[in-house]
Formats: sequence, C-alpha cells, structure tokens
Amino acid sequence: MTLVAKSLENLLTKLQISNENIEYKKYAHLITVANQAYLKIVINELENLKKKENKVINFDFLMRIYNKHIKEHQVMFLLFNIFETAIRSKAVTILSEKYSSPNEDNWLHSQEKIPSKIQRPLDEAIKKMKQDNEDIKDVDSFIIFDYIMLGQLKAIYFDFWSDLSYLFDEKNVNGHKLSKIGKRKFKEMFDDIRKARNDNAHHKPLHNTRKRRHQIIAFIEIILVHIGFNLDDAINNIDPFHKIIVLKYQRNS
Repeated sequence: MTLVAKSLENLLTKLQISNENIEYKKYAHLITVANQAYLKIVINELENLKKKENKVINFDFLMRIYNKHIKEHQVMFLLFNIFETAIRSKAVTILSEKYSSPNEDNWLHSQEKIPSKIQRPLDEAIKKMKQDNEDIKDVDSFIIFDYIMLGQLKAIYFDFWSDLSYLFDEKNVNGHKLSKIGKRKFKEMFDDIRKARNDNAHHKPLHNTRKRRHQIIAFIEIILVHIGFNLDDAINNIDPFHKIIVLKYQRNS
C-alpha cells in the first residue's frame, strides 16, 4: 500500500467515509498537502466526536478543526521567536557593555577582549557569516549574535551566569511576587522551551515527552517578565483574545 493510500485509508476508516462520498477527491488531495502530524490529531478528535455525538463529518468541518490547530502552531511559532529574540538581545547588550572598551562595542572584534568561554560559538558564527559574505569587522554584536544558535545561547547564559543572574533575582511585577530563578532552574526551563521550540520549528506538534503547552508558555512568560519584556503588548496582534497564550503576570485582571 502506498504512503498516500495508507494515510487516506486511515482517514476514511476513522471518519466512516466511503470512496463514493461526494467529497472523496478533496480528502484524497488533502492527504498530499496537509501537515500529517496535525491531520492525524484532527482525525482522532473527529473520530471521538463521531462516536460520542454521531456527528456528521464533512470536509469543511474537518478543515475548520485542522486550521484551528495550524493557527495554534503559528501562534506558538511567533511566541518562540519573541522569546528567542528577547533573550538574545538582552544577553548581548549586557555582555557587550561589560566586556567592551568604554563607550564601544568591540568585545567580539579584538582577540584580547573575547572571553574564552564564548570563543567556540563565536567561531561557528563567524564561519556562517563568511558563508553569507558578512565581514565581522563591519557588523555589531547584535548581528553576530543573530548567527548564534539557540542551544549555544543557552550555554552563553549558563557560562556568563555571574554577569546575567541578577536579571532573575526575586522581584515584584504587577502585584505578583516572582521567585528567584537559580542557575539550575533556568537551565531546566530553557531546555524545555528549546525542545518545544525545535518541535515547532520542524512543523510538528509538541512531542508527548515534552511539557504541555501551557507549561511552556508559563516558562516563557516568567523568563521574559524577569528580563523586563512586556509580553502582553507583544502578543496583542498575535493572539488578541489570549485564547492560546494565557498570561499570569503581565495582564491586568
């Protein structure tokens, strides 16, 4: 049985649709263009709905449920992007000020100033920059850090914890007391976020071994609140009614 035939048979069997159905060709075509992981989730949801309510399933109804999942995926993609951008910018601004000459941004441009613990990710970033015909002498630290991968960024936070840990001290935000995030806890939270982000970046639902979505969102919010990022403002045009990204610390109740 071919790949398409196998997937189509699963859809037809679970939704009790025959090959004589007027919309059969739509289902057959959908198999060839849909995100299969999300389509399987939708099919299982609709199978259960049909069993419980004897719901009549047509193509439009299936697509509404499918598109709901895709929208959730897209919202999470943007949230991960916001998180990565914010923590990247926060780290580089603090470290540049600490390790550069006064009123300069030269810590990554002169060998005597480059901290040894950032040399490896810097070398890898420079290699990628050369592939893009970028000259490190002509760019600032923001651009260099854009070439540093998320896993390397996590290591930078860990390696430069003595410079960055004050960001995660205990504080009060909007009437909420935020506990201090220690080095080990930060690593655990970051690891969970990165694994979920990698699933999302590869167009997959969160793997069943990951933290649940609301836990990932909570970790992202807590870290961003600690570094002074207003996540509420950032997501207003992404998820304006907060149906997917439910915040605890930044929204006014």
